[in-house]
Amino acid sequence: MLQLMKVKFAAAAIGIVACTSAASAITFNEFDSFGDSTIDDGWWLGAQQGSCDGAPSPCTTGSPLKDTLISNAIALGATGAPVGAGFSSSAQLLANLYGLTALPTNQPNGTNYAISGALSAATAANGNSGNLNPNKTLPSTAQQIMNYLASHAGNPQALYLVSSGGNDVTYANNNFTTLADKENYLAGQASALAQAIQQIQITGGQHILVHGLAGTGTLGVFWTSTLFSDLTNLGVHFVASDIKSLVQTIQANPTAYGFTSATVQEGVPGTGTGSACVWTGNSTLTGWGQWCANTITPSTSYAYLRSANAEQTSLYSDDQHFSAAGNALVANYDFSLLNAAAAVPGPTVGAGLPGLVAGFGAMLVWYRRRRAATI
Repeated sequence: MLQLMKVKFAAAAIGIVACTSAASAITFNEFDSFGDSTIDDGWWLGAQQGSCDGAPSPCTTGSPLKDTLISNAIALGATGAPVGAGFSSSAQLLANLYGLTALPTNQPNGTNYAISGALSAATAANGNSGNLNPNKTLPSTAQQIMNYLASHAGNPQALYLVSSGGNDVTYANNNFTTLADKENYLAGQASALAQAIQQIQITGGQHILVHGLAGTGTLGVFWTSTLFSDLTNLGVHFVASDIKSLVQTIQANPTAYGFTSATVQEGVPGTGTGSACVWTGNSTLTGWGQWCANTITPSTSYAYLRSANAEQTSLYSDDQHFSAAGNALVANYDFSLLNAAAAVPGPTVGAGLPGLVAGFGAMLVWYRRRRAATI
């Protein structure tokens, strides 16, 4: 039943997003995405099957505990994607709106290079590591872009999505003491990523969408403003997606989007969470959507769904990542921004947020009620 509900929601979410946005003002023949867990659609599933897309093998997390948890969840219908329980990221939903896909690159026909834990760049400041997970050989977001460009030229008819930076903020907080040192590290990471993104444009890419960070903390805001400023100074033509403002809009009026004051917040470990996935195991582990199984059966061997429809009634899947409903809202927002950019060329930064997502919020409530009446 849960698997059936997942399929029904995935199809309905795409249809709802499409009908609540204006018809697309532009078409694409290719979708490529680069980044971290915010848009990872299941790299760990391919990695656990021995597929590494050129990365050194093994290409799993490098943590035996985390790899086991992810494996346990995959056995129960998950994909290892942070959205939890096998649902799609906003990258996949956005690609679907253009008739394209965003499967992980270590799976057949994959064009989504994103890997959970990815740092924006492997630099001397972080020991030249590409990932926060123990497996430091996994490519950073900048390296993902270089890997793509090694066998492709930028495609003027492709849509490129880049979503990165959260792990850089985590690294800065864990490894530097003063605000100045943290910001200095982040400035270097943002500069390296901006230069990699610039290469997409230099080689022919014309449509680049870049996510800002969702967090409201000082470093999150610093990262987003620095990256966007660096891209602008480099002459990169990009659409800036203000995810922070999107989240603030939803959280300011959660019932308008079908959430409650409890289910619109980031999750916490334990059964009292309002997130879609419940985690009662090792409390030091975060981002448990990656090992959230498609079941409501409690266990400490995996995370599990708070309720059968939790991915549709919570904004977050865990303490960091959006749920199925949250990812659908992000995809709808990005789709609207791209349409606006196509209509009026030039940088587009989160204008008209309430109007862009309010219609989808109302439709999401309608869909939940309709599904509850028919299941």
